[in-house]
Amino acid sequence: MRVHCLLMFVFLGSLAAAAQDWQGCKPEGDYSFNDVKAAVHRVTGSRMYSGWDEKTFKRSGDLVAVAVLKTLDDSEMASPESMKFVLLIVRMAFYCPQSCVKVTDDRRPRMTLLLLKHLNEITQGKMQADIEEARQFILPQASKANCQMEGIIYANGVPIRFCTKG
Repeated sequence: MRVHCLLMFVFLGSLAAAAQDWQGCKPEGDYSFNDVKAAVHRVTGSRMYSGWDEKTFKRSGDLVAVAVLKTLDDSEMASPESMKFVLLIVRMAFYCPQSCVKVTDDRRPRMTLLLLKHLNEITQGKMQADIEEARQFILPQASKANCQMEGIIYANGVPIRFCTKG
């Protein structure tokens, strides 16, 4: 009886342990949350990045902002050197959201915009120009990612860009 109870306890314990590792799951995208966090930690710690890191960020989209918030505390993010790399990371994340980011929800910069606002607050506006520049890069990229059809039409020789939402 004891052996039976012990085996049941071990079995249920292993199921519970496996269910808790949601961060390692790769449901639709190529990278798990743990992969993205590791890349953020590596890049902000070493102050350089590899092609693998860049690929991880470009395929992760808005998930990168969550990884930054989970990996770095406010004092780390507020330092000018770290700030440069955080802004570089979020720009990479929205370099090509339409074709690179497989998870559709991560093509929209909801958490990224909150992260940028938070960065402006913790630096007390000292890096506002750099943060705004990143924001101005991200918004059009994300807007393109949510287009069903985009193109240019000419009205009296003047090109007009259009985007139809799907």
